[in-house]
Amino acid sequence: MNVLPWLLDWPPHPLSIVLFLLVTAFSVGTLVLFGGVVDDASTDEVTIDAVDVSVRLNDEVQYPDTENGSIQTCLASGTPGDSVSILGDVTVDIPHDFDTWPLVVDVRLAPIGETSTTSVDETGTQGIDIFWLVEDDETLSVGDTATLQVRVRADGETITDSTRELTVQNDTRTYDCDQSLAPPTGVVG
Repeated sequence: MNVLPWLLDWPPHPLSIVLFLLVTAFSVGTLVLFGGVVDDASTDEVTIDAVDVSVRLNDEVQYPDTENGSIQTCLASGTPGDSVSILGDVTVDIPHDFDTWPLVVDVRLAPIGETSTTSVDETGTQGIDIFWLVEDDETLSVGDTATLQVRVRADGETITDSTRELTVQNDTRTYDCDQSLAPPTGVVG
């Protein structure tokens, strides 16, 4: 579509003028009504935006049932027996004008003393994945409250920190086994 003949057709038709004014008024009205495009002014501080972590305890050691010594391929899910799993993520927001590097995020589960340290070298919203599987030392019980501490450091000094109280949840381990393999025969030693 060539717009040039339409623009050079002077004087314009009255209907064209009305249509132009309506489109312009609608566009300006939309910008006024919804505020247009706004650049969110980020704070000059590093913040811990979200902590989504769960603590699960499995006190029972359980193995899959086998039939007559058969060989099985099993896929396990859940927390292994006599173990504690700490799973989730922590979200940290780092302003674009932040210039003190390296930045270190420490995540610590106080009752069992486990600490994870992650180095962050980019600005913006950064997610830190937490995946710990530790042996149950009987420090925690199902229903207990565990304190999760998140600390962001730069140049050895703490910039910001956050503490969350997490309830220890009960977990189990289940097995999905494939019994299609035959038992071993004729094994000579």
